[in-house]
Amino acid sequence: MKNLEVIILAAGKGTRMKSDKPKILHTLGGKPIIDYVINASILLKPKQIHLVVNNEIKVNFKNHSNINIVIQKKQNGTGDALKSTLKSLNKNSVSLILYGDVPLISQKILKQISNIEDNCINVLCFNKEEKNNYGKVILGTNGLISEIIEQKELDRNDNFYLCNSGIFSIQTNLLKTLLPKISNDNKKKEYYLTDIFKLGSKQGVNIKPTITNETEVMGVNDKNDLAKAEKELQIRLRSKHLMSGVTMIDPDTVYFSSDTKIGKDVTIHPFVIIGKNVVIGNNTEIFAFSHIEDCKIGNEVSIGPYARVRPGTKLSDKTKIGNFVEIKNSKVSQGTKVNHLTYVGDTVIGKKVNVGAGTITCNYDGSSKFKTIIKDNVFVGSNTSLVAPLVVGKNAYIGSGSTITQNVTENSLAIERTSQTEVKNWSKKKKGKK
Repeated sequence: MKNLEVIILAAGKGTRMKSDKPKILHTLGGKPIIDYVINASILLKPKQIHLVVNNEIKVNFKNHSNINIVIQKKQNGTGDALKSTLKSLNKNSVSLILYGDVPLISQKILKQISNIEDNCINVLCFNKEEKNNYGKVILGTNGLISEIIEQKELDRNDNFYLCNSGIFSIQTNLLKTLLPKISNDNKKKEYYLTDIFKLGSKQGVNIKPTITNETEVMGVNDKNDLAKAEKELQIRLRSKHLMSGVTMIDPDTVYFSSDTKIGKDVTIHPFVIIGKNVVIGNNTEIFAFSHIEDCKIGNEVSIGPYARVRPGTKLSDKTKIGNFVEIKNSKVSQGTKVNHLTYVGDTVIGKKVNVGAGTITCNYDGSSKFKTIIKDNVFVGSNTSLVAPLVVGKNAYIGSGSTITQNVTENSLAIERTSQTEVKNWSKKKKGKK
């Protein structure tokens, strides 16, 4: 919208989170809460986005060139926070006021309330019968809003069901007229933004309620709210992937990141966690209790059960990562099998390699990381330790139980074992000592 300006109020201290991290930087689906609000705003194509924060929030928004950062020096209420943006707003625009801790808001509902008529304010509301701390919407006989009263300012016996989400749109010239008139004559001596509706109603402004569901405008104020929002987000993400053709044996036990990308005909078994920055190709199957993050997975790959694929890993087509295998910052080429009970770190593995059970790449000497390179068609026997830096040539074999510390030439067999020693009748002598 060409004449739309979005104001995101995010200057609250967030003390109820009981955390040193600012509330808006806590994550849902691997992404900060504030990013959801910003991304929903960007989809509206506004002329400008204004983000109001306090001076303790250090945030880098280089990826969003259309954001104007405004500092609220003192936290004197939401009305005061919005006042800090007035000088930056074009009087001929429409202002959409959002909150940085409402991450589940959708572009669709924001677009709906941003279409505003002259001499009008659109307010996003929801119904909630249970007692709560939301501001309450008071309707006149004409169905328009006469005022919104903060719950803390109401009498204990008052009971109103229509709640204020805090989100509304208003013509900016009207905002600039009404906002300076808000006073702090209340119990907390704060400038309540909700007072703007009573002021507008008295001046004959049509204040229209737009009803949505509570989940859409769910605010995150503490860790309980954060958990509820994560649960709702996961429901949405699962539905999205199911609708796109992903098969989940038990969807309620699968967790996604907001940026997960999955191809066609992928099957995910129960209790799989997919972290941020994961791309999964076609016809891949991920078995139960596997954990995957920050990696790229090709086509026709098999992972798990009980596998962990860590950041920086690339699994090429038709690879197999078996049970109790951990892979970190490694490339596994096409057709290779790392079947079970193995750790692979900082390693490049060629095509059609077989890595036996219990193999460990020893990539860290206590101060530095080193790389292991295993070339095409290598067979690594079970219970092998590969001490990096190390190169294993093509078609080489490594005998089971070996600790390999030197490069292995192609087509050769490398084996490192001490001679087996046998002491006859040792057990009888041992028992005889008891």
